[in-house]
Amino acid sequence: MNKITRVLSSSSRWIMALVVAAVVFSLIFTIPSGTVLAAGNGPAATPGAGNRSAQLSQALQREQQALKQQQTHLANTANVVSKIQDLISKAQAKGLDTSALSTALATFQSQVATATSSNTSAAGILSAHNGFDGSGIVTDPAAAHQTVLDARQNLQDAGNTLKQAVSDIHTALRTWMEANKDKLQDQNLQKDYQNEQKWLTTQQGNLGKTSDVVTKVQNLISQAQAKGKDTSALSTALATFQSEIATANASNTTAAGILSAHNGFDGSGNVTDQTAASETVKDAHQSLSDARTTLLQASKDLRNAIDQWRKSNEPTAVPVTTPTSG
Repeated sequence: MNKITRVLSSSSRWIMALVVAAVVFSLIFTIPSGTVLAAGNGPAATPGAGNRSAQLSQALQREQQALKQQQTHLANTANVVSKIQDLISKAQAKGLDTSALSTALATFQSQVATATSSNTSAAGILSAHNGFDGSGIVTDPAAAHQTVLDARQNLQDAGNTLKQAVSDIHTALRTWMEANKDKLQDQNLQKDYQNEQKWLTTQQGNLGKTSDVVTKVQNLISQAQAKGKDTSALSTALATFQSEIATANASNTTAAGILSAHNGFDGSGNVTDQTAASETVKDAHQSLSDARTTLLQASKDLRNAIDQWRKSNEPTAVPVTTPTSG
């Protein structure tokens, strides 16, 4: 997997770039083809004239449908513009050069304006429907023929301009992302490293709280034994809890060692080697995740054991609170 793919697949912070590309390519621009007769003079009044009139009416209907579809595609470009503007803002906040993106966006908007103008011309021609009555029936074959020809040309002009705009903006996005992939990778790795350090601190605090839980459960056991109650289930649950906490502590200690070594990062958390930094972040995340999963399961198991014991022995007692992982 190459670097840019790793950046985009491993972090949701820059997934917007892919979203933009997906939105752009999801626009399927309609260019009516095969819907009108060849250019030339209007058809003569011959026995085949009725068939030709039917063809013109069908062409009108197809162009009206194409117009609606293309109007929808043009409207969708507003979402593309909004997403790219958001991408530019986020990139600028990270100190990245977005001049190429801004230029590409301005060009895209200009192209969309040109496409919209052609589409509006097509809409005017179809609305006037010269040579057709209000139901799309041919009343003047020559005028009807010109109507479908003119509308088709404008629809094609709009569609071609829009397709070019899509191609251009997509190329600009890919080019910009390729040019900035190393900076994006570094920034994402540095952010992940910082987040994992915070996670480590929070989790160390949660693991530290488990000693209070052990003390409370031991007191509960002692008090219950003094009353002659069977506490074997509680003792077993507590021993299991302590074993699980030891495992969670081991995983957390592993994470602490990885982050302390900070391979691929300098002492300030800046990336010095992307490959080593990626491995540091990945390994630390795995160890932190293992510790959290074990801690959560240990807490859940102990709570369940205490609740079950109390249902049988102290139905009105207040439950022992166990820590959760941050």
